Amino acid sequence: MGNKIIILGLITLIIFLSGCIQSDVSKIDGLSTSINTNLKNGDQNFNNAGNDANKFLYDQALKNCDNATAEYNQARSLASEGLTYANSSNDTVYTTYMQFVLDEIDAKINATNELKTAIPFLIDNDTVNANNHIANANAFMSKSTDFNNQREDIIKQNPTKFK
Repeated sequence: MGNKIIILGLITLIIFLSGCIQSDVSKIDGLSTSINTNLKNGDQNFNNAGNDANKFLYDQALKNCDNATAEYNQARSLASEGLTYANSSNDTVYTTYMQFVLDEIDAKINATNELKTAIPFLIDNDTVNANNHIANANAFMSKSTDFNNQREDIIKQNPTKFK
C-alpha cells in the first residue's frame, strides 16, 4: 500500500511539474503576438521617420522616432517577461530564442536613437555628423536583421516547439 502512495505521489508531482513548464511556454506563446505587433508597428514608424527625414519633414520624422521607440520599448518589456518565462521553463531553446528577440529589439531601439540623433544635424545641414548617425542606425538595423535570422533558424530547427 505504501508503494502505491509513493508512486501516485510521484506521478502527481511529474504531472504538476510538466504543467508548470507548459504554462511557461504557453505564456511565451501568448506574448508572441503582442511582441510581433509592437515590432511591426515600430518598424513602420522607423521607416516612416526615415522617409520623412528624406522629405525634410523633420518634425514628423522626430514624432515617428518617438512612436517607434515607444513600440520597441513595449516589445522589449514583453520580451523580457518572455525571457523570464523561458528561463523558468529550463528550456534552452526558448531561452536562446527569447534572448535573440531581446537582442533584435535592442538593436532596433539603438537604430531609432541614432536616427533621432541624426535629425537635428540634418536640420543644421551638418551632413557629416548626420551621415555618421545614419550609418550607425543602418548598422544597428543590420544587426537586428541578423538576430531575426538567428531566431528564424531556431524556429526551423525546432518546428515542434514553435507553431
